[in-house]
Amino acid sequence: MTGAWLPELAGEVESGSRGTVRVTAQDRVAEIVLSRPEKMNAINTDVLRGIRLALAAVEDRQEIRAAVVHGAGRCFSAGGDLREVKGLVRDPARFDEFLDYWHASLGLLERSPLPIIAAVHGFAFAGGFELMQACDFAVAGERTRIGDQHANFGLFPAGGSTQRLSRLTGLRTAKWLLMTGEAVTAAEALTLGLVNRVVAEEEVLPEARRMAGVLARKSRGGTAAIKYAVHAGRRPRRWNGRSPCGTWPPTTCRPASPRSSRAPSRTSDESDG
Repeated sequence: MTGAWLPELAGEVESGSRGTVRVTAQDRVAEIVLSRPEKMNAINTDVLRGIRLALAAVEDRQEIRAAVVHGAGRCFSAGGDLREVKGLVRDPARFDEFLDYWHASLGLLERSPLPIIAAVHGFAFAGGFELMQACDFAVAGERTRIGDQHANFGLFPAGGSTQRLSRLTGLRTAKWLLMTGEAVTAAEALTLGLVNRVVAEEEVLPEARRMAGVLARKSRGGTAAIKYAVHAGRRPRRWNGRSPCGTWPPTTCRPASPRSSRAPSRTSDESDG
């Protein structure tokens, strides 16, 4: 089951992301594909815009009940597009705008009512690692390497690792991984709680699809409410585990999140990474 809406949606996402993100759907599961294999799926503004467009579209389709995020080519993602970053750091205002857009984009992924699975093969570094953390679940290939590389380039992990990573691994491990830029194997990632499954490299996407299929057979409202409650319970303020406004599911009374796909402004001399 794909629906007559899919070709139009896929075209909008591909056009809006300038070909860097693709979206497909089958059997109640959407797939969001990072499609910059020649750049090891480095994440730039176009990719973030594509993720936003794909998320907004599939969330609006009630038949979609889960999503998988994966990368084309030989890896999940090498991280942020350093060529774009180097072009932005010369303008502090534009760089801050870019970081806000990045942070907000991963926040939309994390807060999506859909359960989202990262299918991670090859490697997931820096911004790619942050993208993986923003997903609800992760499957990794047995030869996959995972780590935050920002410290190796004198950069700050502005995509949310300073907050999400410690919730997954604990404070000491998170601080070590962030401050050293050290990468871990898939087996170590499983032990640390960074991934849910480790499988043969060629089985990463099939296993993520299998997991998504399990979730897609559940109530969409039920999984959305559970996801919201789990996240709300980890916030600093106290929450009693019930709907904060007496409605079911709780997602119906959340403050609206900005979903604009509008990206930070570009200059005429800014080229693709």
